[in-house]
Amino acid sequence: MVLDFRLRERNNQPFKMISPYGFNPTCILLSAMAVALPLQAMKFELGPMGSLNRIEVELRTNGVFATEGIRGIFSKVDGNIDFSVSQPVHATGKVSLDPRNLRFGYHRVDTDAQKKEWLNSAANPEISFQLLRLEDPRWTERSLWARAHGNLSIKGNKLAVSLPVEIRYFRAERRKYDGRIGDLLLIKGETVLSREIIGLNNSMPRVIQPQILVRLNLVGASDRVRPLLPTPSMAGQ
Repeated sequence: MVLDFRLRERNNQPFKMISPYGFNPTCILLSAMAVALPLQAMKFELGPMGSLNRIEVELRTNGVFATEGIRGIFSKVDGNIDFSVSQPVHATGKVSLDPRNLRFGYHRVDTDAQKKEWLNSAANPEISFQLLRLEDPRWTERSLWARAHGNLSIKGNKLAVSLPVEIRYFRAERRKYDGRIGDLLLIKGETVLSREIIGLNNSMPRVIQPQILVRLNLVGASDRVRPLLPTPSMAGQ
């Protein structure tokens, strides 16, 4: 069967393309083009979501004190993520931390962490992670799972780091938090770093074990809402 898209004239009105089945082929064509084109990456700022952003570091001890380990939290996280639903592999961004905001809940540990032997925050006031790409992204129900690759800058050292992440997209949900228009991007991840690799091996006391567990919970906000187009299943549709 061939659809007959003919030009017809009615009541001296301008010609327009119509279908005998009652739909407009022009609209269909435009919709098909919109689906075929990849969605442009959107920028998600971390700053507006404030305390929803948390990066934790967990230090294990040899049992002399704090047998359950010492957990520190960076209370202030800044940066942005460029992310496209249709092309997640091209995600980029930067996450910035101020080491002076790291708190463990033990006064002595909080103080020692800022010293030259540890983070040396006076000379190195920023810790950052530069996201270069997402590898092997796959959708599972409402989440995107991938491996994030990037460069960690700490104490003047630049290290290649990768970690597994879970990403969830919440369309038009920003309004619920600060009353502004936009989408939300949630990123969760966890990895283990060697204190020797990041330059802390010779400075930390012997009671601290060599492995440092890092957990991140990031929430970025965009300043616009993603168009409603067919995409993989995810939150906020």
